[in-house]
Amino acid sequence: MNDPIPLNDLDKAIMAFARSKAVLPELLRRLREGNLYLLIPFHPEVANETMQLQNGQPLPFAQVQTAHGPAVVAFSSFARMEEGLKKGKVPPRKYMAAEMPAVQALEIAGSMNLHMTVNKSCATGEITLPPKALRDVADGTAFQPPGVGQTEQLTLDKLDPADYPTDLVQAVFEVFRRHHHFRAAWIFTRTMAGQPAPAHKPYFIMVFMQPRDAAIFHDFNLVAQAAKGNHEVNLSLTPEDTPECIAGLFQQARPFYVAADYQPPKPSDSAGL
Repeated sequence: MNDPIPLNDLDKAIMAFARSKAVLPELLRRLREGNLYLLIPFHPEVANETMQLQNGQPLPFAQVQTAHGPAVVAFSSFARMEEGLKKGKVPPRKYMAAEMPAVQALEIAGSMNLHMTVNKSCATGEITLPPKALRDVADGTAFQPPGVGQTEQLTLDKLDPADYPTDLVQAVFEVFRRHHHFRAAWIFTRTMAGQPAPAHKPYFIMVFMQPRDAAIFHDFNLVAQAAKGNHEVNLSLTPEDTPECIAGLFQQARPFYVAADYQPPKPSDSAGL
């Protein structure tokens, strides 16, 4: 990219996310760091300065209409703000920058039930996050891994590889390749007897991790939920990590992912253990 503006960590994360949803956890962490620059109406008395907003002040943030609804506009740096305004052909003296700690900006926009668009019209590309994601990043909920457990017992249907959800599978594949903990993964769907087929199939992804890691599994969930589109996606770990259980899973269904350095146990190998 021929960009005269030096790239900061958030810029790099936004650009990486455009290439792969697998970097979503890193993007959210970078978004929470440092300061963000939000647009507010131009104030002549501070025309040559960056206004710093304090708690209790009115918050007249500029908003844009997106496909998801109104969104607050924010930038990763003052230079990005100038770039975005110029490329967006915004008239001079219409807006100016209000610099805020990122955590505070995310919390306020989320509490106002607004989306946030970061780096609009910039060479880095732009991202738009929904209100709940803003609140979860601001208060740290997005980074707190839940306890790693198993889902309830369900009767699942095998899924033909030709019917795999491409965007979802590609995103989780990249997560698997980044972490050696993921050894194998299966994807299923579910058909409810006597009920019409849903417009969008539900997907159930079962993964075998060795060793199990709650934080990495949580990052995997973030990526899967971002890539699911209109489908429901449920994630779980294998019921057990014993050779018998893993060998049985390989017998029952073909995994859509197996780590290159992993040798699945054979039924005969596990039978006598």
